[in-house]
Amino acid sequence: MGRILRGYYEYVFKVYGLETKNKLGIMTKISSIVAPITPDTPENIELFKESIKKITGVVPPNII
Repeated sequence: MGRILRGYYEYVFKVYGLETKNKLGIMTKISSIVAPITPDTPENIELFKESIKKITGVVPPNII
C-alpha cells in the first residue's frame, strides 16, 4: 500500500528537490506522510505521474 506513491515522492525529491516535492503534495492533495498508507490505485498513480509532468515538464519513470 502506497509503495509506488512513496516512490514518486522519493524520485522528485532526489531529482528535483524539496520545492518540487512540496508542489507534488499540493497538486495531488496527498502529502508525503500520507502517501505510504494511501492505496496505489491506477487513479492515484496516474494523478502522481500527471502532476509530476505538469510540475517538471518531464514524464516521470514508472515506479515498480
